[in-house]
Amino acid sequence: MQLLLFLSLFVTTVSILYGGGGRDHFDDDSRHYSSDSSDSHEHRPRPHRPRPHRPQPPRELTKCPDSWILFKRPQGNWCVNVFTNAQTYQSAEDMCKVYGAVLTGLQTNEERLKLAEKARLATAPINPVGSNVWLGAKRKPECPRLGVCPKPDTFYWTDGATTGTEGFGWTFSQPDGQVNGAFGVQSCAVIVVFSSGYGTGGSNQNIHGTLDDVYCQTQPYPATLAACGKKATEY
Repeated sequence: MQLLLFLSLFVTTVSILYGGGGRDHFDDDSRHYSSDSSDSHEHRPRPHRPRPHRPQPPRELTKCPDSWILFKRPQGNWCVNVFTNAQTYQSAEDMCKVYGAVLTGLQTNEERLKLAEKARLATAPINPVGSNVWLGAKRKPECPRLGVCPKPDTFYWTDGATTGTEGFGWTFSQPDGQVNGAFGVQSCAVIVVFSSGYGTGGSNQNIHGTLDDVYCQTQPYPATLAACGKKATEY
C-alpha cells in the first residue's frame, strides 16, 4: 500500500514538473515570435508616395512680327503696327485683315503715346504736317452726343482684346459727336498725329497723340493710317 502511494506521488510530481515546463517553454517561444513579428513590422521601410503632378505655368507669349510693337498686357500680350493709305474706317479694317489683325484699341496712356510715335515716324516721309490713325473704337449707341455720357465712357474698344478706358485720351472738348445729314453722328475714332511730334493745329487745336471722334465714312485727314493689332505668339 505504501508502495502504491509512493508511486502515485512520484508520477504526479513528474507530471507537474514536465507539464509546467513545457507550457512555459511554449509561452516563451510564442512571446519571442510575437516580439520578432512586431519588430519586423515596425522597422519595415514605408514605400514612397509619388509627388502630385504640378502643371507648369503657361509660357508668356512675346513674339511679334518684324517692325510690330509689343504691348505687354495682363490679359495677354498684344502686337501693334500702323499702315498707310487707309481711307475710311472700313478700308482700315480690311487692311488689318490682310495681316491677320484687327483695328486696335489702346489699353493705357503709355500705349497711346507709343502708337503716336510709331505713326509719326510713318507719317513724316509722306506728309510734313501729320496724319490721323484709325483705331478700333466705336461710339456707344446710348451716348449719341456730347454731354450724355462721361467722356471716357462714350466709346468702346472693338478689337475684343483691349479693356478699360485709360487709353481714351481725348483732345480738347472731344468726343463732341457732331452730326452730318449724310453720315449721321461721328461714331469712329482716330489718334491725331503731327509730323513734328509736338505741334497743334486745326480748328479744335488738337494735340499730338490725342483722340478725336470722326465720321466713319470719310477720310479725316490728307494722310490716314490704320493701327492694327493682334495677339503675340510664342514663336
